[in-house]
Amino acid sequence: MLQNKLINLTVKNFRSLANVSINTERLTVLFGPNGAGKSAFLEALWFVRDCGIRGVDIASSDRGHGIGLLWEGADNAAHISIAIETPATNYEILFGYSSGRIEPFVGEQLSSKTQRLINRKVGSDKAIFKGFQELKPNEKLIEPEKPSLTRYIDFLNMTGAGTHEVAGLAQLLRGIRYYHARSANFYKLRTFGSESSYETRLSGRSENLWSILRNLHDKQVLDTRYDTIMGFMKESFPSFKALITEQTGLNSVYARFIDKYRHKPIQASGISDGQLQMLIQLTALFSEPDNSLILLDEPDLSLHPWALSVLAKAIETATKEWKKQVIIATHSPVLMSQFEPEYLLAVELDDSGQTIMKRVNEIENIQDLLENYATGSLYMAEMIAPQSNN
Repeated sequence: MLQNKLINLTVKNFRSLANVSINTERLTVLFGPNGAGKSAFLEALWFVRDCGIRGVDIASSDRGHGIGLLWEGADNAAHISIAIETPATNYEILFGYSSGRIEPFVGEQLSSKTQRLINRKVGSDKAIFKGFQELKPNEKLIEPEKPSLTRYIDFLNMTGAGTHEVAGLAQLLRGIRYYHARSANFYKLRTFGSESSYETRLSGRSENLWSILRNLHDKQVLDTRYDTIMGFMKESFPSFKALITEQTGLNSVYARFIDKYRHKPIQASGISDGQLQMLIQLTALFSEPDNSLILLDEPDLSLHPWALSVLAKAIETATKEWKKQVIIATHSPVLMSQFEPEYLLAVELDDSGQTIMKRVNEIENIQDLLENYATGSLYMAEMIAPQSNN
């Protein structure tokens, strides 16, 4: 088993996620009514990564300083808790509140399967590291506004103690990628293109798409990333033949599409939303060769049912052959019907407003129906995760 695999995520008091614990597979697909907590589940993971990279104060300020993040039914002294389990470790990060805003000094608990490695209280600028306090018992954290996990790994490297137990966790957190389809900056891609860079990692708003695809094209002799993306594009849109990326300024890259029904290349400004959306989703899945955890929020937007079936095929390829983990939030009956029920979770709110999640293959009263009907059909009929009061 990969040591950087997410095997469980437990979230408490985050938006409507009062107490949700989900064992994650190579693929996890969330569906259900609007406001049930699907995006909140993805955001909880992204929030932890964001805090580790940019610091709690900056990450929380982008989220209104945490105003409205704490579940309304929580006690006054309650903390937001997000716990991540890998095959080797359990890591819990706790967010406290001060004057109605998130406290920048988080609490942390990191344990291996045999011992406690990090213990830090909410509001403290110190953390107890196993083996470190004997050297410097009163040492303060260099960057107390960030989670202390990175500092702990630095300590292990410095002392030669090794990082085998926590390396997988660190790799998992660094490898989280979050793409919300509605956040993609179509206007900039169509009007100005992408800023030229050496990167192959797609940005959150996909603004560097053309630059990435040019870089991947240049690496065709080294790996199959570009060919994989183009292959799924051709399968999704039979008239699509090729993509041309070219330098259009000192620091800009633009794209044109070759279509079998057109005599001249089509400027990126003239392609459909669906083509651009599909290209973004495929690039998110395949642009990076290393293992990663990819969060896709509403990847089905603007896509024809056939293209959605191809997207599902691409997701299966990414998780099975490229060793990626993918978590999806969707409303699309077509997309969810492409996957086996064991990977599908129905997300709803109970009478108290808490999010509850049920794996489709464990919902008792629909198992006989699943033998004859796709999950998406039952969802449309409101047999699963209904939104109306009928």
